[in-house]
Amino acid sequence: MPQHQMQPQRQHSNAPSIASHHTGRIRSDSRASSLSSHRSDGFHPPDPFGRAPYTFSQRDVRHPDPSRSSDNSKTAETYPELWQKPSDTTVKIGTIMALKHVATGRHLRTDRSHSTESGSNQQLAYAHGWAVDELDRWQVLPANTETPAPGSIVSYGMQVRLRHFETGRHLHSHYGFVEPATGQNEVTVYGDQTQSDENDHWVVERWGSGAYGQTWKATDPVVLRHYVSGMVLCSRDLPMTGDIQPVMCSGAGHAEDDKWRVVLDC
Repeated sequence: MPQHQMQPQRQHSNAPSIASHHTGRIRSDSRASSLSSHRSDGFHPPDPFGRAPYTFSQRDVRHPDPSRSSDNSKTAETYPELWQKPSDTTVKIGTIMALKHVATGRHLRTDRSHSTESGSNQQLAYAHGWAVDELDRWQVLPANTETPAPGSIVSYGMQVRLRHFETGRHLHSHYGFVEPATGQNEVTVYGDQTQSDENDHWVVERWGSGAYGQTWKATDPVVLRHYVSGMVLCSRDLPMTGDIQPVMCSGAGHAEDDKWRVVLDC
């Protein structure tokens, strides 16, 4: 499929970066506190850099920027593992965590024995169980081409990747394949330490306000917004084979089904 026009060259630094609401350009944390936006229909995210505003529609097919992949990226392939106690609620680059779906209490999971049935043949992401185990662990990593120091604090508005701790693959979504129970864009896990693209990038926001520039706290309900599509990670209490719950990418992030919460000491 044809790719969107490549974005203008970014200036990268070791500091975490946040997308401007007004221009979509990258700004430092010191200028980010005023970037959150409210509208009558709830928080509205900044427009993606160099691209049309989000429409939150499956018909508005968007493609990842090939310049923001692991190819020739300066981003480290691995980061030190940070195993935090619940008293340390600040999420950092390297944090090991689980993600709990607030509405249903189940945890985001994947494993090598579940694959999609849509035709993409990628490893399936789903929600399962109310007690955390080793298949529910994810590590917070920077977006491709970003180079923050290990242990850097993650702020709302930053793009991150979530690497599944057991399988080494990244939380991922794309157009062209749907989750069968809902018909929404499917969520999979993709690649490995050496293979990753922009469809692995997620913007972390505090649910309801965005709170761009503020520190990601494990105690906050959050939204994970897929950067390419603008739609968000969500789940619904629908039955699937083996007592697993579907996870999909859909909507603007205003629904109760869009809320997730970090679980530490997992």
